[in-house]
This record gives sequence, structure tokens and C-alpha cells, in this order.
Amino acid sequence: MYRHTKEIMVRNIINKNFDGFVHDKPLYTANCDCTHRRRIDHRKLIGNTILAIETDEFGHIGYDKKDEEIRYNDVYMIHSGKWIFIRFNPDENISKTDIKEKLKKLIETIHKCILRIQNEENVELVEIHKLYC
Repeated sequence: MYRHTKEIMVRNIINKNFDGFVHDKPLYTANCDCTHRRRIDHRKLIGNTILAIETDEFGHIGYDKKDEEIRYNDVYMIHSGKWIFIRFNPDENISKTDIKEKLKKLIETIHKCILRIQNEENVELVEIHKLYC
């Protein structure tokens, strides 16, 4: 049985390096009567920005691009502040980069995004950063 082992590995490295990330919980808001409860692999609210890390196991091969757009729209309706998504592919099917190097790059990217948010340098409503996708 498949148990999201790579997502758990990413969760563990995030938790080792950062405080406050929520893993795989539905995003609720007090005034939302939403009919869906989208989950984000890893998320943290910093100011008015949600920093979201999505572990794209198997490169999300087979995922419909339109469904991915709908998903972004759904989560934006739940939190209408700013969003920064880091899409991270831990698999070797796209890149021959060693997983340790990939995780190092992920941590560096999260640090950079946190600094940009704290310095109010993220001006777009939604940013999507792809690592090894």
C-alpha cells in the first residue's frame, strides 16, 4: 500500500528546519460555507500570505492541467490573501538530481520565500515556483 512516503519525508525535513507549518489538513475559514475542503501538503500563514509547499510525487504525471487551475482557484476562494506555492518533485523521473540536493534546494527556496514575504516583496496574488517539475 502506498502511503505518501515522499510527502512524509518532505514534511520531516520542513519540520526539522521551520516552525509552524501545517501538514495535510483542510483549510477552513470561519465565514466560509464551502462545499469542498481542499488540502495543502504543507502550509504556513505569514502575514497575509500563505506559503504552500506541494509535494508533486511522480511529478503529478496524469494530473489534468485544468483541474490544477481549478484547485488553485478553490483554495484562493478560501483564503483571499496572497499565496506562494512551491511545487516540489522529489522523484528522479524528471531530474537526475540526488534527493539530498533536491531537499537542500527546497529548504533554500522556502527560506527565500519567507524572507520575501516578511519584507513584503511578494506583490502578486499567486506565485508558483516549480522545483524539478
